[in-house]
Amino acid sequence: MLECGDLILRYLERLGVDCVFGVPGGSIEPFYNALARSERRGGIRSVTARHETGAAFMADGYARESGRLGVCCATAGPGATNLITGVAAAYADNIPMLVISAQTSLDRFGQGALQESSCTSVNTIDMFASCTRYNTLVSHPEQLVPKLLHAIGHALGHQPGPVHLSIPLDVMRHALPDDAIHTSLNAFVANEVMPGPGYLQKVAGDLKDVSRATIVLGEDAASAVAQLTRLAEIKGWQLVTTPRAKGIIDSFHPLYRGVFGFAGHRSASEALKPHNAERIIVVGAALDEVSTAGWDPEGILSGRLIHIARNPDHLTRATMAREAILGEPRLVVEQLLGELAQDSRNSSSTQLTANDGLPAIIDERFREGCYATSGPVKPQALITYLSRACPDTTRALFDSGNSFLWGIHHWNVRRTETLPPEKNLFHIGIGFAPMGWAIGASVGVAMAAEGAPVLCITGDGSYLMSGQELTTAAQEGLNVLMVVLNDSSLGMVRHGQALGGAEPIANSLPTVNFAKLAEALGVKSHRIASMEELYALDLTAIFDRSGPCLLDVLIDADEVPPMGARMKVLTGTE
Repeated sequence: MLECGDLILRYLERLGVDCVFGVPGGSIEPFYNALARSERRGGIRSVTARHETGAAFMADGYARESGRLGVCCATAGPGATNLITGVAAAYADNIPMLVISAQTSLDRFGQGALQESSCTSVNTIDMFASCTRYNTLVSHPEQLVPKLLHAIGHALGHQPGPVHLSIPLDVMRHALPDDAIHTSLNAFVANEVMPGPGYLQKVAGDLKDVSRATIVLGEDAASAVAQLTRLAEIKGWQLVTTPRAKGIIDSFHPLYRGVFGFAGHRSASEALKPHNAERIIVVGAALDEVSTAGWDPEGILSGRLIHIARNPDHLTRATMAREAILGEPRLVVEQLLGELAQDSRNSSSTQLTANDGLPAIIDERFREGCYATSGPVKPQALITYLSRACPDTTRALFDSGNSFLWGIHHWNVRRTETLPPEKNLFHIGIGFAPMGWAIGASVGVAMAAEGAPVLCITGDGSYLMSGQELTTAAQEGLNVLMVVLNDSSLGMVRHGQALGGAEPIANSLPTVNFAKLAEALGVKSHRIASMEELYALDLTAIFDRSGPCLLDVLIDADEVPPMGARMKVLTGTE
């Protein structure tokens, strides 16, 4: 006989899932019993986080790296509520995730059971309602399979995101016959949407004689990046990415103008001005604050916009667009390429070049700091160096705060010929932007990355929140390099207060030696106080050894990160 927990795991195996992230507890125990049975037979295994939020971040990272469903679980009450921040982050970034939370037994609902979170108590179902694509209580064993499959369908659909099943203790341990797994999973085969050919011919006709255009690649443009790059090269059009899509274009491509939006590049903003772009072709972007430079009317959001997306939710923000096209980007762009490739007479875009070893897109005010060789560690020099010195296969994650500001602007992407075009090695959790996201997500990425190196750039504030998840990386023997930007402050808050004329309050942190803290956790560590010490570090040896390593980097706290677009939103200025 199977229990309901076994049944869930058998279905997840069929989807290629090989681990579940979570923290055990009394009400979720039957599911962990099923995980123990699964591990013994070589199936899905459990990975124990230190906090349920970390488990959700791990499931997020696992989904990004593997392309499969991320799965996390927690017990009733506080276990479930601790998941919510991580689930909300996945919701904001459209990450497919199955969230399983427990409830006390049905016959104890309303009686004040320990950690009760039913509809008559602290109602966790209601709490998950606004940050999931599907959210339900499984109140009878007969509901499990249909509700599980409905949930998976929503998680992996054209509006992907987290889904939540809340399962009472007695339902989870209910026995089922061994042949209970019979439902087809054909509904989850990717169905690619394509608009009518006549409509695309109309769009192609509009673009045919356009000599100046800029293509903006969002995170959902990964499947079409080869075609979009080819189209830009044929037509001489410029290429720009949103912050989330930064890693899908080589930073040194001559037509690449950098990141537009949060912490982006001036060259990208210039590429979108009317005199440089008669049309702006945006592919697979959410059109939120982050990707529009705070809804800048001189950027993406104008009547010059042609917006292509497979996520209908993204298109709802394109109300000003000249054309809004619902369809799989790869298929749409292939047809447009076929229509437009015949005419390359307008191929005349200026190619940006630089002679100093940096991409030409790096803003002038930051370039000099990238070359620092002595003195305090400048964040821009650190990020520039790591992007050059880390192995080509490194998965790089940047945490909320100064970390992703410096990363978006200064991490130089070098895409090798062996890297699949749709594979992005640069990750930020920037929709909901919780501190500590990258720490947990790096563990999930590493679990799916099959030994490839993983780099996590985080701040001292984020590390003080979630740094204990590094012990999960140690327990699992994962190849994660954790880099803590240590300035004894909440850096983005401090700089934001100074730039916006706010009171300098509540931004100070204690002086912490994170290297010694890591050693106490059983993790190899180094404390870096100068550029000389950084360059003397043997990164090759660090990545070659098994298990995680931590770099406690004392950064120059006076270096102001690129946060102009964010400040305009916060201060209401132009």
